[in-house]
Amino acid sequence: MKKKRILIIVILLILMGGYYLKKEFDKKGIMNEEGPRIEKFLTYNYNDIKTIHFTKVVINPTGIPHIQGYVNDNKEYYFSASIGTPHFNTGVSFSKNWVPKKFGDSTIKTLEEIETEEKSK
Repeated sequence: MKKKRILIIVILLILMGGYYLKKEFDKKGIMNEEGPRIEKFLTYNYNDIKTIHFTKVVINPTGIPHIQGYVNDNKEYYFSASIGTPHFNTGVSFSKNWVPKKFGDSTIKTLEEIETEEKSK
């Protein structure tokens, strides 16, 4: 009876550890896939960005991943990019300490518009 309990506990711990590792690998996959897309969006639409650092992936209760990071080596200039549909397109929120400047008077272009423009060149 005692061996059976220990075996069940060990199996549960292995399953929980496997689930945790799967979630962490999923987050790294999101960061690797969507990070370059977010960089392209930010550097294309804003003119005061020199460097971009991604810090973590947070999945909110509704299941939407958010990639968080900061720019220009200043952790007060942080942002959160939400990946709502299959890929990131335009959903970014910025810290109150930092409001990035757009290029000229142009409106913000979505990532789809940026990629279409690059393909047409």
